[in-house]
Amino acid sequence: MVERNEVLHRYRVQGQSKRQIAQEMHISRHTVDKIVWEYERVCLDSEGVCDMAALETLTGSKPVFNTPERGCRVVTDEMKSIIKDCLEDNRRKRATGMRKLQMNNKDIHALLLEKGFGVSYASVCNHVARISGNMGPVPSPEVFIRREHPAGEECEFDWGEVPLVIAGQRRKFQMAVFTLQHSNRRSAWLFPRQDTLALMEAHRNFFSEVGGVPRIMVYDNMKVAVTVRKGGRGRPSSKYPTKTMQRLSLYYGFTERFCNARSGWEKGSVERAVEIVRHEAFVSRQSFNTLAEAQAWLERTLERVNSVSGIPGVSDAEKRSRIAADMEALTPAPQPMGCFEAEEHRTGKYCTVTVDSNNYSVPETLVGRTVTVKLYSNRLIMMHEGSRVAEHVRLDGRGLWSMQLEHYLGTFLRKPGALDSSTALRQVPRELAELYRVHFCPDNQRDFIAFMMYARDNGILHSQITAAARSLRQKGVRTITADHLKVELGAITDVKGNNAILDNDPAALRQSAMIEKHADDTLLSLSAVMNGLEHFAYSEN
Repeated sequence: MVERNEVLHRYRVQGQSKRQIAQEMHISRHTVDKIVWEYERVCLDSEGVCDMAALETLTGSKPVFNTPERGCRVVTDEMKSIIKDCLEDNRRKRATGMRKLQMNNKDIHALLLEKGFGVSYASVCNHVARISGNMGPVPSPEVFIRREHPAGEECEFDWGEVPLVIAGQRRKFQMAVFTLQHSNRRSAWLFPRQDTLALMEAHRNFFSEVGGVPRIMVYDNMKVAVTVRKGGRGRPSSKYPTKTMQRLSLYYGFTERFCNARSGWEKGSVERAVEIVRHEAFVSRQSFNTLAEAQAWLERTLERVNSVSGIPGVSDAEKRSRIAADMEALTPAPQPMGCFEAEEHRTGKYCTVTVDSNNYSVPETLVGRTVTVKLYSNRLIMMHEGSRVAEHVRLDGRGLWSMQLEHYLGTFLRKPGALDSSTALRQVPRELAELYRVHFCPDNQRDFIAFMMYARDNGILHSQITAAARSLRQKGVRTITADHLKVELGAITDVKGNNAILDNDPAALRQSAMIEKHADDTLLSLSAVMNGLEHFAYSEN
């Protein structure tokens, strides 16, 4: 722009010729011709009078050059192939409902750097725009108001959907995300569904993790948190917190604030937090064996995300200082609240209760009776007369069955032929079911049932039984009996302790908690069998 203005000054004010200007300024004659031609076309009228307003506009604007489109020589064919594969993977994710886990330009650039290519982020963006062909209207930009948040004042909450593959099955999970506004510290938890129980457990987990409660919690118009009542006769709609939200705010002592509908600028940081956490944690990895493994992966990602600033002008040390200030300013949190809903259900003929169209077993002595079910986000606990009688993992879906073999041992002792095709046997660990079919079926079914009652009453877990069976096979025992298992279990517990084989398997831990409750049922079951045998003997006489 300076060069153009100097050429115009020499031509218009000093009266130099084009040739003289080119020689003194050491530029091309064609460049001088172009600048003078543009000046005469824009600023001079037919009589040669200069329009001063047009001249001011011309001298104040940058020159425009008609440069032909050039290909990027830095992006090699190998890099183009990788970028194309990433875009194809994004297309497959959009087609399979994983749209929010697509790789953006930053992810593609980071991938190329990891593979050892030296390419700039701008070159990646230009090539992606060139081959993707994303043409369309450019949305008008929104104006956001920057706010300052005192330490411990506000925390924003929102849900984000995350499609994952758990144990080979593709499912959609809900991610609860919390963001402390002062320090931009983020916390997140995964849940199978977005309901009131998950909302309560997410808040309980967050307040326990940070050790305090912010003064204000900010939400959008999620159904589990706010109820919108439409106003009649021209009155505006009104918002009321749900009973669950009232229970949370009353117990923890925070004030809730709800955003207006379709007003994302009122709660923008947590929306960005959901996107950041989801990209950082699950773009590179979507497959896990269990939901707990996915949660552990998410927590490790959050440790890394919270350790760096991510805010221009704020260093990592300053962010750590802000997090410390947030933690210190929070109101001390009370004891964690119980996050469950209690319902009463009557057991059916299969000695199960139906919750959300799924069936869960209880001990056989409670058939036809009413039990209290405590519903948590991921499990159910059955209570009867103040005592815990059963615990199950909460099922996702409809019409499913969760049945524990220990709940039906008394009935199987009377009806051993029903064991083979029972749902309860099909749901025991595969190794235990194989032990029964190989060594006890079809002639020694009662021995297996009696042994399982012995194991239940003596606190022996499924994992211990299968470990004893493996030990016997390693010793060369071909036909395993109940007596063999009892002796081997005694030897193992003598050497390693009673719970040496108990691992961190959640199923084993739940079984251990229920063994003591099942023990009282054993006497009743055996008594019923003995009464039946005495009646049979009396009839024979």
